[in-house]
Amino acid sequence: MITKYAVEARTDTETLDDGTKVGGEPTGAFWMTQANSLAASKEVLNTHKGLSGDALAAYMDTYFVKAWAHFDVNQTGKIEVIKMPQFMRFLASDQYMTLGESG
Repeated sequence: MITKYAVEARTDTETLDDGTKVGGEPTGAFWMTQANSLAASKEVLNTHKGLSGDALAAYMDTYFVKAWAHFDVNQTGKIEVIKMPQFMRFLASDQYMTLGESG
């Protein structure tokens, strides 16, 4: 999930008096945007639930926005990548789905 879909947060950048820009270093915090989560969800539902084509599109149209709103309660447009296993289980309505996460 991290290597294929997540976006790493970066520190703020600022421009110094001489025009040099500083900052923008990676923070180690990984986030999922709504667009990245949509793409990841389609992959997970296809591989773990066998949904594809029109069935997948109908399922996503029905449930994705609700699942996203459930996890992005502050409407920031992103959720922590570490919450994606819970997100996927919620979206799939299968709390016992094995996703291969560690821990």
